[in-house]
Amino acid sequence: MFPMAAELAAHPLTRDCLLGCASVFLIAAVLDGLAAKDASGKLQATGLWLLRGGWVLLTSMLAYEGLRSHALPINGPAEVLLSIAWGVAGLSLFLDVTFNHRLPTWAIAGTTALCLVASGFLGGVAHPMSTVGKPLIVMHVGAAILAYCVLGAQALNSAAYLLQDRALARHQFGGIYALLPALVPLDRIGAQLMGAAVWLLGLSLVIGATDWAQRDLAAVAAPKFIAALVTWLACGWIVLQRRRQHLPGASFARASLLAAIPAVVALYLSLHNSR
Repeated sequence: MFPMAAELAAHPLTRDCLLGCASVFLIAAVLDGLAAKDASGKLQATGLWLLRGGWVLLTSMLAYEGLRSHALPINGPAEVLLSIAWGVAGLSLFLDVTFNHRLPTWAIAGTTALCLVASGFLGGVAHPMSTVGKPLIVMHVGAAILAYCVLGAQALNSAAYLLQDRALARHQFGGIYALLPALVPLDRIGAQLMGAAVWLLGLSLVIGATDWAQRDLAAVAAPKFIAALVTWLACGWIVLQRRRQHLPGASFARASLLAAIPAVVALYLSLHNSR
């Protein structure tokens, strides 16, 4: 067992591995994009199965990285992006299997491929963050990554809603619009995703604040914390207004896309601070 662990430690994931996995998702995105011209549905089905296979491959890569480093894959920007790519693709597959709600394969696969390419060019982790004896840090980072995955899926869901709403208003039913889900499930799933993002990001903020209060407050990355807090407040306000029926349909989708802006800022600052 120990010789195997030593051998794994000597062979980290290379850029070629990440780009190879990204190519699987890229092919899935291209096939799904071409499915509008294919009446048989074979291209769309092939793209979906490639997305599923790519997610299994990415899961194996993350498991390998975890076994190699004896830690969760959250050390540095490259591994965080890998985890986000895994979460976005996995969440879309979960929605497909559990709620029979299929987000556009081209959007999910394209986003995942982009994260993998960025991770490949960011490179490995020179000085991994030690999480031994720090369960709060692991929970804090894990909850934050899951929250950003959910917000990413919600942003794609909202974009699909607005595209479909625009298509119906203009009576356009062919082309890319034929690949989008109906408005009702998009709206329903969007509300559930936003609620999950509020809970996950709130959990991350509470755990992070609790941990920081026990250490030197000067070590707190204030801009990152403020951006995450703004994101959480924006998402909480959107959920509250939604339940009061003040943000129906397209208004809710637009508000969700606006809430993604501070989330992107918070994620960027998190990646920058983990260098």
